[in-house]
Amino acid sequence: MSTGILLTNKQAILEDCANASLHVDHLPYYYEVHLGMPCNEKCIMCVPDGKHKRDQISFDEFVAFFDQIKPVAEQITLIGGETFMYPRFNEVLDLLAQHPIAVTIITNATMLTEKISPRLLALHELELKCSIDAATRDTYYRIRGRDVFDKVVTNVTRFADLTRDRPNVRRVLVYVVMRENLDEVLPFVDFARSIDVYRVDFQPVKHVSTWKVENGTGWLFDGSTQSCESFRDEYNDVMRQAREKCDRLGLGHDIQLV
Repeated sequence: MSTGILLTNKQAILEDCANASLHVDHLPYYYEVHLGMPCNEKCIMCVPDGKHKRDQISFDEFVAFFDQIKPVAEQITLIGGETFMYPRFNEVLDLLAQHPIAVTIITNATMLTEKISPRLLALHELELKCSIDAATRDTYYRIRGRDVFDKVVTNVTRFADLTRDRPNVRRVLVYVVMRENLDEVLPFVDFARSIDVYRVDFQPVKHVSTWKVENGTGWLFDGSTQSCESFRDEYNDVMRQAREKCDRLGLGHDIQLV
């Protein structure tokens, strides 16, 4: 990749944005790719029945796409479904590792094993976003539909230990907030600090007031009570406490009020 081409292209795009240009002649420098839709969990706020779509991009299509963008791409985000479930994920990582590109990967961390770690560490730059949404095993099971909380905690803790002294690796924890897990927000901040993450992101469940769904755990998710808009003051109070706690602990954060 030519650094000159990348910078020239990026500067042209930024100038077009600053000028509110209706037409641009350069390629974006940030990309997001859905590798596939399959997932191994039944998150109550996503696909609670577990019937995830099976669509996925072929590896040849990914290679062709990456060949097109690699002269100008500064960053690429890989998402699913569950990203690690992509059948040729190892080959995707090996391809990206050959280029000085920043890679963001969004995962539920169920497949963040010791075996995959060397390929992740071979990337030029990595931001690994692990979605967990609970601080206890029981709450995790109700929200995500699988009893794998202990496995996920082990996986993210091991990866944190492996990458503490690697400034090119940023570990981010993601927590989707609803009434069911609101009282675990502050304990989750403690967990995030214990593994020295780069940032913790709290995202409110919104716009699901009509949802009444189950994910096989025996819990009925009622959007009229679980949506953060339905307990706005309580939610905002807890999130302000979380923000203050993160600041006090020196922990990066992205916290949204409603």
